[in-house]
Amino acid sequence: MNVKYIVYGKDYDIIKKAHIVIEDGIVKEISNGWINNGMNFKNAIAIPGIFNAHIHLLDAIVPEACVGYDLPGYVGSKGLKLSLIRLYSRNHDFYEYFISRELMYYSGLGDFLEIYELCEPMKIIANKYGIRYLPLSRPHRYDNEWEYLDVARKCGGIGISNPTRVPPWTLNVLARISRRTIVAAHIGETKKMWKTGALEYLVYNGVSLKHVVHGVYMDPWEYELLVEHDIVLVACPSSNLWFLGKLPDIYRAWTKNVDLAVGTDNTGCFKPDIWREVNMIYSLLVSNDPHIRSKDVLVKITRSSIKAIGINDLPWFIEEGYKANIYLIDADRIMLDRSWDIIGSIMKRASIDHHIARIIGSRMIYLR
Repeated sequence: MNVKYIVYGKDYDIIKKAHIVIEDGIVKEISNGWINNGMNFKNAIAIPGIFNAHIHLLDAIVPEACVGYDLPGYVGSKGLKLSLIRLYSRNHDFYEYFISRELMYYSGLGDFLEIYELCEPMKIIANKYGIRYLPLSRPHRYDNEWEYLDVARKCGGIGISNPTRVPPWTLNVLARISRRTIVAAHIGETKKMWKTGALEYLVYNGVSLKHVVHGVYMDPWEYELLVEHDIVLVACPSSNLWFLGKLPDIYRAWTKNVDLAVGTDNTGCFKPDIWREVNMIYSLLVSNDPHIRSKDVLVKITRSSIKAIGINDLPWFIEEGYKANIYLIDADRIMLDRSWDIIGSIMKRASIDHHIARIIGSRMIYLR
């Protein structure tokens, strides 16, 4: 496969005018120069596949229903979103259409589903398009211990939208589940959630969290708690800006060495374009420290995005001897030939609409 650029190795070095040889899903050779019998993507840059670590798929069926509503009015337990999902969510044909048009740019997705009975149907659809899909959900009643077990059995794990609704007597069951499957939670999305101590409530009661989402409101010591317990923070800045007019303290998370991934949150409110979120994260970081290296930012986000949804067999880099996890992006559309900082240009200018194809193992999925 011939490409214009490759983001190579764990240091994300740039190789120009190069080729990649993949055999049985493993990268066998990367070298300068184009080969005669290779597939030609001579306008593309090959980058490691970054995952969208947090979406809510089901509200995509009613776009922009969030307009005119605050956060509790739209996503709360009595909010509009849940009513719309209950009304329309059995329309599996729509979700297949949406996944095939808006989400197949990604090799990996983490999804918080409001109705856990839909985990298996959505997973079947996502697998059809070569997406490593992690459906997380929650019980219909947070006080029903047996329902937690049913969710864990039918889904990829537990995704708790509001930990303050989890009663103390269910925490033992949740802790046991977290030792054998993924448990994730929203934390610090609102002041109320922060003041009631959602993060420490779960962690100090033995719940092993794979990742937490939002973290708009956090105490300084909570970042250290994330590092201590090896928990990824998934930021969704577009969502936070829309609903709260406030952003997470990304720079503090960076300086505390928190694993940092990104998500696009509610698909009914926001275009699921991971590069919008990456651009905002990068902007927040360099506004605090203009000397932060672009490659360090992309390395952390890519590595953490894979870690957040527990995909252990795919690397966050492109290198010989490792399974292929590659996105091909149109280098000409983001003017990489003239760029002083190619990684910076990807984070600032790329869009999922610039994706040409992606490779996961031995499977190539064309996106145009």
